[in-house]
Amino acid sequence: MKRSFALITACLALAGNAHAVDGLLFGDSDNSTVSNKLIINGIEKSVVNAGWYGDTGLHDPVNGENYLVGLCSSCVLEDLPGAYNDWFIVDITGFTPDTTVTSLTLTLNTFYADTAGTFKLWDYLGDIADLPKDTEPGAPGIAIYDDLGSGKLYGSFAYLGDEDYSYQTITLSSDAIFDLNAAIDAGHTQWAIGGSFAPTAPIPEPETYALMLAGLGLVGWMAKRRKA
Repeated sequence: MKRSFALITACLALAGNAHAVDGLLFGDSDNSTVSNKLIINGIEKSVVNAGWYGDTGLHDPVNGENYLVGLCSSCVLEDLPGAYNDWFIVDITGFTPDTTVTSLTLTLNTFYADTAGTFKLWDYLGDIADLPKDTEPGAPGIAIYDDLGSGKLYGSFAYLGDEDYSYQTITLSSDAIFDLNAAIDAGHTQWAIGGSFAPTAPIPEPETYALMLAGLGLVGWMAKRRKA
């Protein structure tokens, strides 16, 4: 009986994992309003810094100057983590406390998106000065990674997976507008936004269904055997 249940478990596990996919979104960050920009009340402000943190807490400034977000299991072979969240630091100088932000969009250069999925933008609660630092795997960097991919949702964009050398403009939410106004009122000169990317789950192919049916068939057979 234990052997049968082990076989059932194996079939269902294979069915669930047969088509796990990576998904990666990558963009250029040349720190100009040409590639990436936040548009505040119609005024273009440059993204002055961008990059990524891995799920191990690693950030390498030399290899992490462009924004990179998503899942990449093969990147582990290059001593880079398998999952990434990213950030954008925006210059908000020139805005004073009497400024009221009413419209806010983020335009990003997309070098490529290798699979369909949803890119989400989040608030960042940590110290902006910590983002560009060289961080070894461990707790401090993991906390930053988590912060960049959670919290208030500032906006999202659904990628089809065939975008390359293109630009996407994301309208940011009322939460983003509120938080930016608060940053300006506090006299901050920079504002940070986090990002995460979730690949769209693929439709199971025939062999996946076959594995699932095999597992369910064994469950049924075991149930009949116990009744007999």
